[in-house]
Amino acid sequence: DSWLHTSGTLSKIDFITGDILDLPNLRLILQRWPVETIFLLAAQPIVSISNALPLETAHVNIIGTYNVLEAIRGRKNSPKLVFASSGAYYGATQATTAIGEDEPALVAGNIYAPTKAAADLAVRCYAKIYGLRAASCRWMNTYGPGDLNFSRIIPLNMRRFSRGEAGLIDGTDGTNILEMLHVRDMIEAYLRVAERLDDDGVRGEAFNFGGGTPLELQFVVSEAARAWNAANGQSIPEAPQITGPKVNSIKYLDISKAERVLSWKPQISLFDGLQETAKWYADYLQAREQSIV
Repeated sequence: DSWLHTSGTLSKIDFITGDILDLPNLRLILQRWPVETIFLLAAQPIVSISNALPLETAHVNIIGTYNVLEAIRGRKNSPKLVFASSGAYYGATQATTAIGEDEPALVAGNIYAPTKAAADLAVRCYAKIYGLRAASCRWMNTYGPGDLNFSRIIPLNMRRFSRGEAGLIDGTDGTNILEMLHVRDMIEAYLRVAERLDDDGVRGEAFNFGGGTPLELQFVVSEAARAWNAANGQSIPEAPQITGPKVNSIKYLDISKAERVLSWKPQISLFDGLQETAKWYADYLQAREQSIV
């Protein structure tokens, strides 16, 4: 079901099955393949699983990152490293404005956040201590085609729309503030960092990437329904069902450093991105249903 397979990309790449907890294998791969840049995306990213399996999450997200760093450090001509960190780094913040990279890591309501904070710090320390060309990328609420984590707000609601159901907001009343970033804008950000890792202003740094606009969750889900209707010619109710209490939460990232240093800013508007996403989910879920039948 993965995007790697369904998009046809798997047939165009050299795919090696492995585990970032297997340091000897990581070293062997770097010995045998002329790797120039590593994009470290491997993680246990599901918040609910992190609370159920905290030690496993810590092993993958922290020790796995150290293993990759050690595999790189042992190379004569070490590859660059672009690390997928997270806005979860900032924990349960009480910020009422955009969060900058210099804000501290705070206690969170899940184990995922401290594991990403620890890995983020390790990447930047290795860059400073050992001279590795590495940097951390912190993200908030990325969406787009190919996301099969149906516990996330956009995949969850796209699946509901495909069943003819209204959107759902559970856990909050939808007035909490967040931001949304399309996956292609995310990819462009990764590439910008990779291209600039020889620069002193990029190597060893952390960068925030986000949509750049604070949004109410209720507005996001309503826009997702409107985008679904526009993409698929349907009439799903645009007002979502709300079953959660009011949660005073404002969390979005200050992306001015990325704009200034990397000349990066998001290009895809929320509605355009959601409409593309809606079309993908409609096709994917229909094909999946037919294959099951």
